[in-house]
Amino acid sequence: MSWRPPALAAAALAVVLALPGPALADDPPPQVEPRAGTEAPAEVSGLAEPARAGDPVAAAREHLTSPRYRIDPADLVPLHTVVDGGDETVRFAQRHRGLPVLGGQYLVHFRTEGGKRTVTGAGGRYLTELDVATTPAITAELAGRLALARLIPDHATRQTARAGAGELVVVPRGAGVLAWRLPLTGRDVRRGLPLLRDAYVDAHTGRPLFSVDRLRLAGPAEGAGTTVYGERVTLQAYQRDDGAYELRDRSRPMWNGTTGEIITYDAKGADLFDVLGPGIPPGLEPARSATPEFGPEHTATGAVDAHHGAGLVYAFYRGLGREGLDGRGGSMHSVVNVTWDGEPFINALWDGTKMIYGGGGPDFHPFAAALDVVGHELTHGVIEHSANLLYLNQSGAMNEGLADYFGNAVEVDTLGVPMTHPDASLLGERLCKTAPPADCPTRDLDDGRHATRDYLGVTVGFDGGGVHLNSTIFSGALWDIRERLGGPKADRVVYKALTEYMTPLDDFVDGRRAVESAARAARLTASERLVVAAAFDRHGIKRGWDRRIPTDSQVVADDLMAAFTPPGLSGDRYVVTDAADDGTGPTYIVTGSLRGGDPVRLSQNDDVNDLPATDGRRGVWASMETGQEVTFRVLSRPLDRRSPETVVHESPALVNTVAVEGDTVVWEGVDPVSSEMEVWVRRGAAAPVNVTAEAGVEGYQPTIKNGKIAYLRVWAEGDHFHTTPAVHDVASGTQVVLPEAPGAGDRPSSSLRPVVTSGHVVWLTDIDGDGTAAVMRAATDGTGVTALVPDGPDAPMAFWLDAGDTAVTLDVLPGPTIQNRDLPKLFQLPMAGGALERFSCNRGEQFLPAAGDGRRVIWFDGTAGDTDLVTRDRPARRC
Repeated sequence: MSWRPPALAAAALAVVLALPGPALADDPPPQVEPRAGTEAPAEVSGLAEPARAGDPVAAAREHLTSPRYRIDPADLVPLHTVVDGGDETVRFAQRHRGLPVLGGQYLVHFRTEGGKRTVTGAGGRYLTELDVATTPAITAELAGRLALARLIPDHATRQTARAGAGELVVVPRGAGVLAWRLPLTGRDVRRGLPLLRDAYVDAHTGRPLFSVDRLRLAGPAEGAGTTVYGERVTLQAYQRDDGAYELRDRSRPMWNGTTGEIITYDAKGADLFDVLGPGIPPGLEPARSATPEFGPEHTATGAVDAHHGAGLVYAFYRGLGREGLDGRGGSMHSVVNVTWDGEPFINALWDGTKMIYGGGGPDFHPFAAALDVVGHELTHGVIEHSANLLYLNQSGAMNEGLADYFGNAVEVDTLGVPMTHPDASLLGERLCKTAPPADCPTRDLDDGRHATRDYLGVTVGFDGGGVHLNSTIFSGALWDIRERLGGPKADRVVYKALTEYMTPLDDFVDGRRAVESAARAARLTASERLVVAAAFDRHGIKRGWDRRIPTDSQVVADDLMAAFTPPGLSGDRYVVTDAADDGTGPTYIVTGSLRGGDPVRLSQNDDVNDLPATDGRRGVWASMETGQEVTFRVLSRPLDRRSPETVVHESPALVNTVAVEGDTVVWEGVDPVSSEMEVWVRRGAAAPVNVTAEAGVEGYQPTIKNGKIAYLRVWAEGDHFHTTPAVHDVASGTQVVLPEAPGAGDRPSSSLRPVVTSGHVVWLTDIDGDGTAAVMRAATDGTGVTALVPDGPDAPMAFWLDAGDTAVTLDVLPGPTIQNRDLPKLFQLPMAGGALERFSCNRGEQFLPAAGDGRRVIWFDGTAGDTDLVTRDRPARRC
């Protein structure tokens, strides 16, 4: 997770129909709750069936042979067994033909009393309908190139990114999707954070599916040190043979003589990228002191707080019956004193194997100084080694919410803060050096957010589908339970839910079921279980909460499954990428009319089709065929489908953006020799022409109108990329390169998304690198360069643009606060100049607009709980 107060985040309103939660009873009868899309139940509860003695894994396998489960135990691989007093829970992972199934886990619960073991319940997510071939049609190397091209939209970030070695997994959609899972690493230039994501690419078709953020942004001797708050603390350290002392704690019960240490390393100002990734980099040493006193330098780096805090978190989880983050006594590693581009790293994160803390800087204490931050981030390690909730959409928000809950629980219990204190629910409130606690936290577990009122309808491309933005809906319900039942009882129930009932792809309703099941298993009274149910009710987490959300737009195409690239619009005809309702199979192109009717399929092949464009008479798009060799094509077909699709261009190299006007087709593709991105144009049957043939010059994002092609011209000088629009005349072959806007300081300006209209080219330019951008306009001959909206303090934070002859439509991040109004929203201004006007009052994300005639716009909208293609023909002006 990110601990920097987020600059671009929001909370969205979702008004839905909420159905009552499940009834409570002291001794509920056995019941089977089904799960859609599989014959295996989501949960079987209320059992009291005899189970065999001895090995709990063997007993669990035997129980799952019952016909009620429809499970083949041979497909289950044991992960671990949790023992909680007389309770045992065996967690299995599902395999399909030997490959791991993403999120496929099933759990069996036992209780032993009087020497007799019984099964009390079972449940999880086992996919009975899987039937997918496990031999890939594309290589992992190609999958990595496709993931970089399609799943990292920001050009500057993509330039830094690399794909690592892939592994095959089965993604549980429909009958299953064989996918390459590949790590993507680099620098997220726009967010100012490292890039560390797992990309999933269909291994049969090459279709990029989604990506998941891997960062979770946040002989024994006795020593001592001082925290940043001036508190003297005892530090469990280790004296080396040379007499020096290290922050290496071997005093805990988990130390077995080989592993089970708590170690705190000092990066000594090393860059984040030098320490990021699995394990501890070679040469990195634990924080060291010549005496048992770890002095001011270790206070300043955060080493004292990190080491002390890790020990407190270990003790907290040991009180819940857990031995270390992995539950098996594995060592706990922390790294402090990292930097980012030579400056203090204003953040903390869990990178999958260890904690990394920034030093804070002038406005913040070292990030290890906040015990709730330490507890939050280390809890991500606990989650990873238990339910492993996928860091995406609602499961990701639950992942963050559980880390919120336990991080705050560690802090309030350790510091003796009453649950009634106004700061008890704040996360990170002690980080600020000057600001008061109420102004410092990133989140508040008592913010009162309600699923039907406050859930953000964002797509997976924004905060992983809301993993941070929606977390307090779930953690708020858990915190309510703690406030009413008290810490020990609530912590035990929530921990039991996490480790014994949740599975990786759970949503909020699954999470509620897990907590209520854990409450029953922990033998809470009926009145206490009513407290649990009431907490979830107060936060709107009930069956059906995500329905009935009002909008002011007209739905053109409902519930799109592949909305990662822009739609195309001309007149009243549109083209857009879609996929099967369950998200399986290759993507295809559909077309339809804004006047009504269902969209119809335009593409005819069974390959991966994407990046559609239209001139109102025909559609063009990029297609990828996989086989022994991979072939990329630009395809074309009339929108009325009176003739079949035809091949405009074919190449073994990647094709990106396409555009069309009459018999002229333009595309952005990789040169197979130079690996540069180039813009090509083809008129009718003539040979294609490379518009960007000049060595060292690349071209991106072409658009075409009235025989003029506008594209983004990119070249490198030294360590910097330079960008400016260019306009190519198809008939004459002449070209105009618009002057590059001067940048601020030693960095060049950054331009984006030039769009050509009948008489103009419009584009975005960020002069000073602050994310806000001028809206620029010029004549197609390069004259009359004008700022319709100048860059400066009032400029919009726009990241996409489209335009017709009448108006320019921007996709804007309106503000810096975590409120609904700051989700991406559409704004429009006249081509002749004027004020920006809000285009739609929809409360969710508005993404990738395409401009039509007049002021008509279509766009992807996440407001209604899924991704719809919607339209309006005039601005809403005020909302």
